[in-house]
Amino acid sequence: MTDVAVRPAENPPEPVDRVGTRPGREDRIFRAALVLIIAAAVVVRFSARQPLWLDEAQSVAIARLPLSGVGPTMWDGLLEDGSPPLYYILLHFWVSLVGEGAGAVRALSALINLGSAVPLYFLGRNLVGQRAAKVAVVLYLTSPFALYFGTETRMYSLIVLLTALGGLVLERVLRAPNAKNVALLALCSGALALTHYWCLYLLLTVGAWLIGLVVVLPRLTAAQAARQARSARPGARRGGHRSGAPRPQRAAAGPALPASPVPTTGAAAGTPGGTGHGDGDRNPAELLADAAGGQRRSVPRWHRRGPLAGIVGLVAGGLVFSPWLPNFLSQLAHTGTPWGEPATFAAVTHAYGQWAGGPTTLGRLLLFLVTGLVAAGIAGRPLGGRFMLLDLRGLEPGRTLFFLATGTLIVAVAAGKAVGNAWADRYTATAFVPFLLVVGLGAAMLVDRRVFRGVLVLAALAGVIAGTNDVRRERSQAGEAAAVLTRLSKPGDVLLVCPDQLGPGLARTLPSWLKVYVVPTYAPPDRVNWVDYEERNESANGVTVAERALAEAGPNTVFMAGSGAYRTYEELCTQVRTTLQERRPVADEVLEQGLPTRVYENYAVLRFRAS
Repeated sequence: MTDVAVRPAENPPEPVDRVGTRPGREDRIFRAALVLIIAAAVVVRFSARQPLWLDEAQSVAIARLPLSGVGPTMWDGLLEDGSPPLYYILLHFWVSLVGEGAGAVRALSALINLGSAVPLYFLGRNLVGQRAAKVAVVLYLTSPFALYFGTETRMYSLIVLLTALGGLVLERVLRAPNAKNVALLALCSGALALTHYWCLYLLLTVGAWLIGLVVVLPRLTAAQAARQARSARPGARRGGHRSGAPRPQRAAAGPALPASPVPTTGAAAGTPGGTGHGDGDRNPAELLADAAGGQRRSVPRWHRRGPLAGIVGLVAGGLVFSPWLPNFLSQLAHTGTPWGEPATFAAVTHAYGQWAGGPTTLGRLLLFLVTGLVAAGIAGRPLGGRFMLLDLRGLEPGRTLFFLATGTLIVAVAAGKAVGNAWADRYTATAFVPFLLVVGLGAAMLVDRRVFRGVLVLAALAGVIAGTNDVRRERSQAGEAAAVLTRLSKPGDVLLVCPDQLGPGLARTLPSWLKVYVVPTYAPPDRVNWVDYEERNESANGVTVAERALAEAGPNTVFMAGSGAYRTYEELCTQVRTTLQERRPVADEVLEQGLPTRVYENYAVLRFRAS
């Protein structure tokens, strides 16, 4: 008979190797690989030269308007666009310095995108530990989601920067709730609201979490004190050890806040993530440090008045936002997102897929890896080597960070259903930072050195490749259309753009001699006016617009750049095209509409000649 030895769970194997030993050949290869991958990610952020699509071109068109004067100003453009002003102010001064070329205007986002790694690291170091913070930064720099918005002339990279800075300041307020830190928090929260209105959902979620801490803190602090008193009784047993047995020393900085995402020192009951049973009572950062052979970090504990001070800072952010409030109320009543429908709650899980890597094959591979890391970040307890336990209740700080990321998305969907606003994956940048910290924490739970390195290098490499493919994708057919129209049109010809959302991109590339008007307003194409947009389009008459263009062109050619796939334009563009076809039967398609998989903003160009 053969005996089979079964290793009990209570006695997991020792770590295969230890962190902190002298770097060897494998260490140098690993570090060199990461440096090369990150360097490639930096280069990719400055590589996009494709024509700007609607949102980018609209941003530049608004930002280049004067700040004051008798004509349309930037503030007028923002009222028509429905956006807050902070990013546009930055872009206004950037354009005045470097120009309006595609690469020049996108460089601002690239620089902000790279700069976000600094506060992200310090925030992660304070919340999830240095190792997890480094991982979060690597995965951020190589993330397809971050790479793409580092090459787009929009405010999403600025959102990530301000979110990381705001989190860093909030953590300071929780540790030291003085007037200076509260004022800084008010400035950050106000700046977030002035960058994108979806940041209000993040601020609401954080505020709800802080209110929860204020409500439950007295009870949990009392319960913690009671547990400490019981453990101090003679003969008391915890986790199979008598109270007199040697135990790790507690920090002397006062009680820690329950549910705090800050790793604390000590293994006694009441520490975040604790269960009251020996090692099970210690948070993941402590177990990781022991398993990896490192030293535990001593992080200051949060002050008992910290949550209340945090709430004050968020509310005071309204003072920063208040000068813009009348404009916000006007936008709320007259603009919005008429181009899309509100999302269902399934969009929450979709957002995690977009954050992980997107819909491509490599993106799905990243989703597979990231899902495991998220689970480890929320509930993982490293045991050494390749072993890990999952606590289905969740552990801090991953549990709180996951709540903040997911809660923001849930609030966004609920608010969208209430007010009729659409969902866009790019808007979810508001909740991207806590997600990154959860993933970084999950990777830090991998104490086996080879597994950790393999997962990190694979995720970073796949991210850069997938992100590069996204960045290289054509965003608009404006360049193709311009080449065709430059070749075929002549002075006096007219181009109708239907829908008007194609106009801003085309306006940057078309020949100067061409008369260009958007449907239905017959206005210049450089900016879309979103004020009462749906009502205007539903009441418009496409026949009237087509006849006006024919009258202006006379014997010259009328071109039409159009697509029927836009909401509120389902019938209007068809009316225009049909009328032109009836009046001028000699027509042909001079530019074929691109496939959505090849080009994001795609449309056809038709030519209607007099005879």
